[in-house]
Amino acid sequence: DRIRIVLCLLVVTIVQGQEDQLDREGKKLVLKKVRKLRPESREEELGQCPETEGVQLYTDPTSCNRFYKCEDGIASAEVCENGLLFDKAMALTDAIHNYCVYNWKAECGERPADNTPESSPGCEFRFGLFPLGDGCYSSYVKCEFGVPSEMPCEAENPNVPVVLGLAYDPAMHSCNWPDLLTDLGCDPAERLGGFQCPVLRDLEGTFNEQFSPFPRFAVSDPSVYIICVDGLPRLQSYGAHDLFDQDTLTCARQS
Repeated sequence: DRIRIVLCLLVVTIVQGQEDQLDREGKKLVLKKVRKLRPESREEELGQCPETEGVQLYTDPTSCNRFYKCEDGIASAEVCENGLLFDKAMALTDAIHNYCVYNWKAECGERPADNTPESSPGCEFRFGLFPLGDGCYSSYVKCEFGVPSEMPCEAENPNVPVVLGLAYDPAMHSCNWPDLLTDLGCDPAERLGGFQCPVLRDLEGTFNEQFSPFPRFAVSDPSVYIICVDGLPRLQSYGAHDLFDQDTLTCARQS
């Protein structure tokens, strides 16, 4: 009897394994159908998709510019706009247009990427973020479909209702503190009315020493204050609901 039980369990295990293998092979076949065709038309249907509802995205292993999309059971081959590439990990969170992200942001791995620019006046690529020019600027150029728009570094933000004097950083493709962009010509002291940070040893024995190496200082507007980073001033804010207390050098909730 024990031998029969063992044999029965062995048969069940083998059958289950065969069914799981067939299921995996079936899914692979569907994905293979989706991936193997590369139509001339973006709208051309490719065949079956693994799911009949929602959107599923699949990487094209031969190109970082292309990917496959299944939408409500309809498969299509997609091509990212110029200046964009496909990165599945960011396709649903950081996409700029049609599930594609900026070319400098995408992780292509071994997939080759064609980054040949298609330029127009004011835009190196059809999509992208670009500096206004050489130097320190508080705005930048955003291109969509080859059309440039000037964007301020600090748009209206209810959480930070003050201007902190940020400048565009081409290396980061975003705005940054001007004290970190002196190589671009930014002068943080000039932006803050000529404020000069004291030498740290001059703060020894003072109340401000506890905040060293980033001492802080009050300005006329209590919604902001200055900290010194490596001897250069930087404007800071506690947000929309707190003010800087010049006596404690910390934040205090507005009454």
